[in-house]
Amino acid sequence: MRRLAIIFLIAQVLLIIFSWQHLPPELPLFYSQPWGKDQLTSPVGLLFLPFLSLIVIIVNSLLLNLIPKEEKLIPKILVSATAAFGLLCLITLTKIILLIA
Repeated sequence: MRRLAIIFLIAQVLLIIFSWQHLPPELPLFYSQPWGKDQLTSPVGLLFLPFLSLIVIIVNSLLLNLIPKEEKLIPKILVSATAAFGLLCLITLTKIILLIA
């Protein structure tokens, strides 16, 4: 599962790299903001999603090292949550890029 989170992270970065030339100067990213300019970011702002995925992978990996070996459920939950977060970031990024294309 940890590998799956890293695969999702790599897929996010590759998606940004391959679509970079086709991206407009402003993209919607912050959907929780009021409608209009507050929702928009530059293409560089899309790097926020893979960066956030990387932070989650690092933090959860550090937490996994702190958990006693006898514990079985918490490591599985952390690893699954990391992979799910990476997948959701990849889906969000894909939807934003397909919305523009």
